[in-house]
Amino acid sequence: MHVQVEDTSPWYKQFWPWALMVMPATAVVAGLYTYSLAASGSSGLVVDDYYNAGKAINRSLAKGQKAAAMGLQGKLTLDGQSVQLALDNADIQAQQQLVLKLYHATFPGRDQSVLLSKAGSGQWSGRIHDLSAGKWYIHLMPMDESWRLQGTLPKVESATLDLQPDL
Repeated sequence: MHVQVEDTSPWYKQFWPWALMVMPATAVVAGLYTYSLAASGSSGLVVDDYYNAGKAINRSLAKGQKAAAMGLQGKLTLDGQSVQLALDNADIQAQQQLVLKLYHATFPGRDQSVLLSKAGSGQWSGRIHDLSAGKWYIHLMPMDESWRLQGTLPKVESATLDLQPDL
């Protein structure tokens, strides 16, 4: 004859309730950790005021159209921390300085703004900080920001970039 023994220990001393509670508890902890990561920092890629951002796009397009009407095109050469710009246009030969803005595609904290000084007829040069890996957007404009040329540097290793009006 087989005698069955009844287990009289409390539930919290059993293995199975704890084994079944581990997965939901892990999901709750992971969810709270994910929420804390999301709430602790802001995304630099999100725009707070969409209306003003839209108006800025229209102003930006007008700058590109003015550069196209002037027939501007440039060739930018990056060599380490040195930048050379070749821009052949009689309308801007008198300008002693141009502004070169470099925008990292995903990290706004790495953006740079550089003054390029005239180095000869149709030539400007300047110095930049080391560029981190990734895609870079390049904007070139005069000090009064009346026109703009742009280009995209897909990799930092790319040494030469053509700048065109953005239409």
